[in-house]
Amino acid sequence: MKLDTFIPVFLVLLLVLTAAITVTSRTWMLESHRELRNEEKKLLQHLDKEQALKLELVTRTDLNTIERRAREELGMQPMRHDQWLPIGD
Repeated sequence: MKLDTFIPVFLVLLLVLTAAITVTSRTWMLESHRELRNEEKKLLQHLDKEQALKLELVTRTDLNTIERRAREELGMQPMRHDQWLPIGD
């Protein structure tokens, strides 16, 4: 291969390689941005739910409903009798 044809071929290959790298990195960036946006949406939904539950807990006066929700939704159970500690003996 002559030097006259080597330089243009090298430059074309370099240009194609640069374009491929640019497109690939741009695609990865967009994909990661999409994943980040989805995770941020999930976080905001969880924060909204947490805020609503905090508000409900502050305003709720029916302890039976609170206990039922704690058992059903959160899987909480009351303490066993051997876990109670007497105060002031």
